[in-house]
Amino acid sequence: MAKFKFKLEPVLKQRQALEDVAQRELAKVMRQRMIMHDQLRTMQNTIVESKRDLTEGLMGQVDMTSVGQFARYSGQVRQRAHGIVAQLANVESQVEAAREKLIEASRDRKVIDRLREKHYKKWLLEQQRREASELDEIGTGQYAHRMMAQVS
Repeated sequence: MAKFKFKLEPVLKQRQALEDVAQRELAKVMRQRMIMHDQLRTMQNTIVESKRDLTEGLMGQVDMTSVGQFARYSGQVRQRAHGIVAQLANVESQVEAAREKLIEASRDRKVIDRLREKHYKKWLLEQQRREASELDEIGTGQYAHRMMAQVS
C-alpha cells in the first residue's frame, strides 16, 4: 500500500514550531508572574511577623529603637511591594499578549491540521477504491478463467 504524503507537511511543522515558541513564551511570563506573587506574599508574611514581634515588644518597657526600625522597615517593604505591583501589572499585560499569541498560533496550526486530515481521508478513500477495483478485476479474471475452463 502506498504511503500518505501531505504536501503542506513543512507548513504544518513550521506552524507547530511557532505554537511551541508561543507556549514557551507564555510559560516564561507566567513564571515571572508567579515569582512576583511569591515575593509579595513573602513581604506580607514578613510584615505580619514583624508586627507580631513589635506587639510583643510593646509589653512592659517599650524600646523606641525597635519601633523606629519597624517603621522604617515597614516603609521600605511597602515601597518595594508597590514597585513589584507596578511590575506585576506590566507582566499581566505580557501574559495576556502571550496568551493571545498562543491562541492565534494554535488556531493557525489547527487549520493546517484539519486540512491534513481532510487530505488523508480523501487519500484513504482513493486507496480503498483502488483496492476494491483490483479485487474486482481479480475476481472477474478468475470468473472468466472458470468459464473458459467449463467451455473447453
